Amino acid sequence: MPHSCQLVRQSHQSNSPPLSSDRSPTDCSPAQLPSSPARADHLSSQPFPTKIWQSWKDDSENPTPRTISFPHQWRTINPSYRYERLTDANMDAYIRERAPPAISDLFTSLTDPILKADFLHYLILLYDGGVWADIDTFPHRPISEWIPPQYRDRASLVIGIENDHHRQPIWPRLTFSVQLCQYTVLAKPGHPAVRTLVEEVARNLGKLMASRVAGDATTFAEVMFTTGPFVFTRALMGHLLNKTGIVHTGDEMDNLQEPRLIGDVLVLPKDSFGWLPQGHTHPKEDEMVLVEHLFIASWRAGHPG
Repeated sequence: MPHSCQLVRQSHQSNSPPLSSDRSPTDCSPAQLPSSPARADHLSSQPFPTKIWQSWKDDSENPTPRTISFPHQWRTINPSYRYERLTDANMDAYIRERAPPAISDLFTSLTDPILKADFLHYLILLYDGGVWADIDTFPHRPISEWIPPQYRDRASLVIGIENDHHRQPIWPRLTFSVQLCQYTVLAKPGHPAVRTLVEEVARNLGKLMASRVAGDATTFAEVMFTTGPFVFTRALMGHLLNKTGIVHTGDEMDNLQEPRLIGDVLVLPKDSFGWLPQGHTHPKEDEMVLVEHLFIASWRAGHPG
């Protein structure tokens, strides 16, 4: 299939040095996570890569009966963007080419599909940037329209809100009242928030794997806190604190009705990336609705809890 990759090639060098390969991912600590205002200033002057990334177990045109034409629609409404899909057969090759040994060895050792898929798309965003979109997302508007004109020279990362608990904790172990969505993200390569996220996920995975006993099933909560939306939300909130000096809990995003730039991160309203047939606040045709998410969640069956 000409639109998808069978073996991803290295097209350019990342704008930032690779994660350190002289230590185990489990050795990462918050004090070691890089944070550089100068780095963010440099990113703001760089364009977003015109790339769309997806993954699936194989390279079929229509990955599931519920996602017929979804990948095609991403290409159709973004004709000038390069589209690449990684598969079970070639994702290890991509990571070995991009990442240092400590990260690539960890990635290729993973056997749980959802843990590996989550880690994959964070690494793609770190090393190549562009748009990551889960296979069960359907684009409504071109990527070129996602960022309002007044923010185009200031935003280096674009995220959406998946859940808004309206100033109530999203999860008993979290203080945040919103859950940020990681199934659609637009990023410039080397973004410090994504860098922090990758190191935290690597550390989490190392600890989880060290605690495993043969035959243990990875639980739903372990996925959410190890690689899923909870760790994604925590890492992004930490970046916003670093950028603004203000603790962000999600309360400031409650019932967000228009894009808001916080530091160099553009936060979109819930309906922009998380529009659902049930529970939406805007009609599907509204210009605020950028991406529709089906939430197929095929991974849930094998992860109790």
